Amino acid sequence: MSFKEPLTLLQLAVQSLIRNETLANSTLQDLPNDLFPPLLKEANTQRKANFIKILVAEWPYSHLPVGWLINNPTLETHQAMLDGVDTWLRRRFCPRGQKLQVVDLRNVPVQKGHSLSTLKHRLKVVTELCLPLDHYQAQLLEWVEERRPSLQLCCVKLKVGTLPFHSVKNVFKILQPELIEELELNTVGSLSTLAKFVPTLRRMRNLQKMVLMRAFQGRTATAGEEKHVTSVISLFSKLSCLQHLTIQDVYFLNDHMNQLLRCLKTPLECLSISLCKFSQSDLDSFARWSHSGLKHLYLRGVILRDLDFISLRIFLESVADTLQTLKIKDCGMQDADVRILLPALSQFSQLTIINLIDNDFSTDTLKELLRHTANLRQLTKERYPAPKEVYDHYGYTQVEEFSQLCAELKDTLISIREFKSLHFKSTACYDCGKRYIYELDTILCECSL
Repeated sequence: MSFKEPLTLLQLAVQSLIRNETLANSTLQDLPNDLFPPLLKEANTQRKANFIKILVAEWPYSHLPVGWLINNPTLETHQAMLDGVDTWLRRRFCPRGQKLQVVDLRNVPVQKGHSLSTLKHRLKVVTELCLPLDHYQAQLLEWVEERRPSLQLCCVKLKVGTLPFHSVKNVFKILQPELIEELELNTVGSLSTLAKFVPTLRRMRNLQKMVLMRAFQGRTATAGEEKHVTSVISLFSKLSCLQHLTIQDVYFLNDHMNQLLRCLKTPLECLSISLCKFSQSDLDSFARWSHSGLKHLYLRGVILRDLDFISLRIFLESVADTLQTLKIKDCGMQDADVRILLPALSQFSQLTIINLIDNDFSTDTLKELLRHTANLRQLTKERYPAPKEVYDHYGYTQVEEFSQLCAELKDTLISIREFKSLHFKSTACYDCGKRYIYELDTILCECSL
């Protein structure tokens, strides 16, 4: 038999007040400040919309973390919260002597010592938006639009789905681009459509993290579209606070990496590029990039086959003192390529994660690779491809060979140094899509069970 822990006195008091809403309203002015957060959470749990409005209207702190205290609101309770803020905006005096300054709608816990500056005499409403808008966000923007002189909307994180520009520009009119810190832009429109976003993106001078996905439908940029490529890439020179850049499935990047890297004025912490094609000039541009401080490098599905890796080795050697994560996955790397990189790999004193799966390495090359990690004592997670000898003529994984060769590789690493988390992974099974995984033993795909 299991027993629930007894409720604390605070929990009992909160539940009693919520049940007797009339009593709670009459005694609200005399309640300790510490009761307001748990009361608001419980009022939301019990869907007490009117009580939520009153609690917000009497909120005794300068910061109201709505997203943390009101989880999964209904449209009714969400509107009740906005109505409570309205009461604050109409007030001529502050109850308990405390003026509400920030309403934070993000689902994050309160951070002690963290303050969000606000314009004098204006309430700051902090949120994250995802376009197209859901019912709650549409309700919020309509409410904000009607109260513009009294408050400042601060959207710190914006996600734009596959929408045409005309569907987005009206929302941009309400937002202040200079307050956006994180942006995910996902559009399958033409390059000319993407270029329409550029004037607004240039104003995002405090942008720290940007994800650009599926920029247009074609596979190569035509001569007439070159001006749009230049416009899009040049905007990065205006993003002086950018620290994290992710580019995925953006085909115009081919033959333009040198131009992009030159525009990145501020040293990045993280660069992630996926599903793009590199030319030799693209790869060579890394050796000329001023990149001090790079901590995380992700290349996934970037076609590197038949390219000279010397420039990439030069680049990796230059970030050996700072790089913490190295992922080069499914890039068509072969034995000769990884052997070029081995001198750089052995210098990664800060590396904690390495992932090279879905590349084409032999058993001998993988053993040589593992030997070059002897000094990488900070590694906590290692992911390597199964050697190419485990596959039959048709590309299917042979279970016995997989288990045997991966065990040999593990023993090779054990003889060199200790490890914390080690996986050897096959390519995805043609039939079920699962992988063979070797950790301390072999995990088979579903077809082999």
